Amino acid sequence: MLEGQSNPPESFSVVEVWDMSILDQLTSIYGRLNRLRYLGISVLFFIITFCYALIAGIIVGIVMAILDLPWLLFDLAIGALLIPVWYCSYAITVKRLQDMNWGDGWTTYLQVYLLLSAALGFAPSVSSLFFILDMLTIVLGIPLIVTIFAAGERGPNQFGPDPLSFQ
Repeated sequence: MLEGQSNPPESFSVVEVWDMSILDQLTSIYGRLNRLRYLGISVLFFIITFCYALIAGIIVGIVMAILDLPWLLFDLAIGALLIPVWYCSYAITVKRLQDMNWGDGWTTYLQVYLLLSAALGFAPSVSSLFFILDMLTIVLGIPLIVTIFAAGERGPNQFGPDPLSFQ
């Protein structure tokens, strides 16, 4: 090296630790998800959910029309069919919270928020009370936006190894 020149920085590579299938990522609450993978799985999950809800809605609607059942049963059937969707959304967000080492309190907050927003999604919005509750779910959802942008904790934490290991 010539005098006055510094050594070049050491090169490193990012190796993602990924030992779960997509189905495991959508159903397991164990492990960690980094930001990029969380965003990718969320987009994939949104597309899958849209297709699932569309097909389920058409099938349930046809059955309701053929059997001439009240539409309240349609809402209940669709609500029951969306329980797996709720759980998968919960599972991927819990893994993201665990990557940031945000523990049990935030996962409980997430459960309450998702149940509240799901309940209000099926409630008729005819009164100002429901409008206020809808606004409350939006405001309470703001901390969850942090899960997309906040960096995860480097290195292993109490929830598992770092999904990005630097070598």
